[in-house]
Amino acid sequence: MKKFVVMLLVLLSFTACSEEQPDLKQWLRDGVVIDTRTLEEYNSGHIDNATLIPYDVIQQQISRVVPDKSTPVLLYCRSGRRAGIAETTLKKLGYENVINVGGINDMQSFIQKNR
Repeated sequence: MKKFVVMLLVLLSFTACSEEQPDLKQWLRDGVVIDTRTLEEYNSGHIDNATLIPYDVIQQQISRVVPDKSTPVLLYCRSGRRAGIAETTLKKLGYENVINVGGINDMQSFIQKNR
């Protein structure tokens, strides 16, 4: 039984590693950055070129900002929780390329690493 479990874990890790990873530099170049926080948080400071769509209204507003569901969408909030909720919502709506980058500091680091 142990051998079976080990073989299964090896197979699963191989499969996970072989999945195509997105070109993050291209995502930054071609994608849309969405701030899922409140207007007040956005006004206190946000990522340049980020569009504000609070997580609790993203279902109603996303199509005016991102009509093409294959467009890369990068989400952030304060800590990553609300961006995670928005990510789930967008995937349920059929958006194919969505990443929850995390909090605003995570997004700043992400941008610096992928420029």
